[in-house]
Amino acid sequence: MPKISKIEKKIQIAASIERVWAALTQPAAIGGWMGDPDSIKVTLRVGGRYQFFGGETTGKITHLAKPASLEYTWRQSSWLKDWLDSVVRWELKSKGEGTQVRLTHSNFPNKEERDGHDEGWDIYFLKPMKEWLESNG
Repeated sequence: MPKISKIEKKIQIAASIERVWAALTQPAAIGGWMGDPDSIKVTLRVGGRYQFFGGETTGKITHLAKPASLEYTWRQSSWLKDWLDSVVRWELKSKGEGTQVRLTHSNFPNKEERDGHDEGWDIYFLKPMKEWLESNG
């Protein structure tokens, strides 16, 4: 199965690195900006599992360096069994009074999934997380 190109996104959020970290790792905070707190599950340790969107997205945490970087596998429930998990990496850096967030999502099973996730990261993660963090300061 060929590896399809990755997605890279960078945004600046007017919130401390600690608050951004919490918004990526704490179920109550994730639920705050995702709008579905009851469907979020996170076991925050390397090897721990998570689920978003009522189990539509699941994976395992592979790297954890609070509050600078987080990496986990990513799998959609609709993916075929022989498709490998993709990989999501978050890198956070304090910048001025806010935080620079860099997201990399790689190892997609095909171009359609890559293109759908490219738009999905903006609509379902980055924009709502940024708005929630900046309005709940």
